[in-house]
Amino acid sequence: LYFADCYIEGTTDFIFGPATAWFEHCTIKSKADSYVTAASTPADQPFGYIFNHCKLIAQNDVSKVYLGRPWRPYACTLFMNCELGKHIRPEGWENWRNPDNEKTTRYSEYNNSGNGANNAGRVKWAHQLSKKEAANITLENVFKQCTNWIPTMNK
Repeated sequence: LYFADCYIEGTTDFIFGPATAWFEHCTIKSKADSYVTAASTPADQPFGYIFNHCKLIAQNDVSKVYLGRPWRPYACTLFMNCELGKHIRPEGWENWRNPDNEKTTRYSEYNNSGNGANNAGRVKWAHQLSKKEAANITLENVFKQCTNWIPTMNK
């Protein structure tokens, strides 16, 4: 799935499920103190949710939002080049009250900005991508089994 220049808002786990999905230049608005994502990525699926150049905002009364929690053990979510508002909790991610999820969950961030992007307080089981790792996160690599729709590849 590919979403570009869209607006998504919700309360709890409002982006959820097992899909590989790329969100490009989207505005994601949290309407409650809760969670943005609840991925249930299958263990053998290399990618889950990828948010690139997105802006995370919240209603005025919202101040405690996690980037995600794993609906299933191998949840995979990446926020890169995103602007994270002050409503994002310092720890960033939650294990859905199951410490075993910390062993399998694939949560990553890269080059985010904004008041909610300080990774000093992030959970230790989330990953900060290196520049080299982030360079491999492309539409072509994520959707390599079906690339004829990608605009840059059709030129």
